[in-house]
Amino acid sequence: MKVLLDTSIVIDVDRGRRAAIETCKKLTGEHSPLVSTVTISEILTGSYLRPDYAKAAAKAKKILSQFTWISLDGSVAEKLAQLNAYLIAQGQAIEYQDNAIAATCLVTESDVLLTNNKEHFTRIPALKARVLTPSELLKRL
Repeated sequence: MKVLLDTSIVIDVDRGRRAAIETCKKLTGEHSPLVSTVTISEILTGSYLRPDYAKAAAKAKKILSQFTWISLDGSVAEKLAQLNAYLIAQGQAIEYQDNAIAATCLVTESDVLLTNNKEHFTRIPALKARVLTPSELLKRL
């Protein structure tokens, strides 16, 4: 199973939240967990804003190294533009980063977008059935 992790999941792993950690352990052992380079950027930005930025960045990089990184390339950028235009036209725009992660999920043909922010991602019809929380995914694994 191919699973793309939203930034919220990586943050939960960093904060020691059990459901996220258990889910990620199961994924790294048996499946293909992916993260967008947008998530990498978000996580490292938070690390570099901390007073102990060197330690925080090293910890973040260790966590992130467990996943396959998917770049925001031309295919993802085009899908991102399509999603952004659709959501704006619907009056339901979401943050650029979430749009980029959603586009990455679609372009990589991931089976699941793992997030704690279902409300944003389920606005996209092509993702509705793929958006799961860690607890929901654990029940399926």
